[in-house]
Order: sequence, then C-alpha cells, then structure tokens
Amino acid sequence: MSNMNALLINIPKTFVAQPQRRAVSILSSPISLLPQTINCQTQPSVLSPPSSRSMATGTRGARGHGWLKKYRSGLGGRHLQGRWHYRDLEELKITNDKVFAMNERLSGPQRPATEAYLELSVGGEESQRVVIELAAAALPKTTENFRLLCQDNHGGYKSTSVYKIEKTVGLCMGDTIYNNGMSGRCHPSLGTPASPFAFEDEGFLVSHTEPGIVSMMSPGVHSNDSRFLITTTGAPQLDGRFVAFGRVKEGMDVINQIATGVFTKRGRPTVEITVTGCGIA
Repeated sequence: MSNMNALLINIPKTFVAQPQRRAVSILSSPISLLPQTINCQTQPSVLSPPSSRSMATGTRGARGHGWLKKYRSGLGGRHLQGRWHYRDLEELKITNDKVFAMNERLSGPQRPATEAYLELSVGGEESQRVVIELAAAALPKTTENFRLLCQDNHGGYKSTSVYKIEKTVGLCMGDTIYNNGMSGRCHPSLGTPASPFAFEDEGFLVSHTEPGIVSMMSPGVHSNDSRFLITTTGAPQLDGRFVAFGRVKEGMDVINQIATGVFTKRGRPTVEITVTGCGIA
C-alpha cells in the first residue's frame, strides 16, 4: 500500500514539472518563437515606408493626366509632362521663323555667315548638296562652332560620316574624332581650359517641330561638341534637351532619300555616307 501511494504521489509531479520546464525553456531560449512571430508581423510596417509609387513615378502606368488622349490629339506624348503637355505646332513654327528672321538685323563687315552647306555621298556616288540656314543672331556661339567645323579641312566635318540613321528622328553625324558617334570635339577656339572639348547650352529657342531641323547632339547638360543631327520628322522629345540652331533650306529631298533608301542594321547604315565637302554658302 505504501508503494502504491508513493507511485500516485510521483505521477502528478512528473506531469506538472515537465510543462513548467518546457515553458521556461521556450521563454528563456535565445532563439525565442514569440519574438520571431512578433517581428514577422511588425517588419513590413517598420521597414516599408509609405508607398512612393502612389503618384506613378515608375516607367509604367499613368505618367501624367491623360497623356495617351493628349498624344492621340497631337498635344505631345508621355515624355512631355507638366507645362510641356500643351504644344501648339503652328505657334512654335511662327516662333522658329521669328528666331531665324533675327538674322536680318545683322549688318556690317563683321556680319557672320548665315548659311552653310554639306555635300553628302552615298556609297561613293555623286555628292549632293544640302544647304542649312543658321540662327546666327540668336545663337552666335553654337552657329560659330558649326561654321568653323565646316571650314576646317583638318579636324572638321569634311570626310566624316553619317554614323546612325534613326528612322523616326533623323540622321546623326558630326563625330570628328572616331567617326562612330562615340566622341566629338568642338572647335578649339570655343573650348575652355575647364572644358576643352565642349561648350555650354546656349539656349533652347528653336523647337523640333518639323523635318529639316539641325540640332546639336549633346551627351549631357552643357556638353555640346561637334555631333549634330538633321531631323526627318517632328521630334518634340528633343525640345529642351538638344540645342537646335539651324534648318535645311535646300536639299531636304537628299535627307529624305538617305533616311528612307539606305538599309540600316540596328540604326547603322550598311553603306558609307560621307561628307565629301562642306563650307559657308
């Protein structure tokens, strides 16, 4: 009887002691389950700030209020945000005409030339001339760089190539160093000790409203060198980025013939398009 009482007394002690030890071991363990559960629940609210994409700052989604509707109605695309949404082509063309009309105010023996020409040869065929009107009065430094490079037979535009043809933008040319679009250099007389290869943006006065606009191709802000392009269509995405300084006065058919008739591979023409001659008209 005494042995049975001893057994009954020991049984509750065994069952009571084990849960106590397990509870204590769980709470006192360095890898506790309870804190991990709390961390998992609170981690998103602590680590994730309020959503920064609420205003559609990414590349997809509505990047403007009704940009697609405005694009279809001719008021500019997704790249024209805020004040650039409104784009009156007729008004911008009138402004361009006024900028080029400022050349009439130039007079005197120091009057700069307002026209330049390029002679382009496709695949070794006979060269054809393209005459460019320059906005010399409004953009004197940019146009002077272009004129000097047209007159420089060593280190200028002569013997350079059209290195890329963007079918929906225009012809890219003017690389006076490597002749592949990877480099460029402004005329030495316009360079500075701080920036010997480029000069600053002079002004965005001329808009890319129509085919034939001649514009600098700068890799960044205040980085104009020798590279330029001639548009084959309206290019509103270039406004405020590239400094347009001229327009084709004669020979737009030559530009269109090259843009549509030359086969390209990833934008690179498969035949050599060379500037055989250039100068002041």
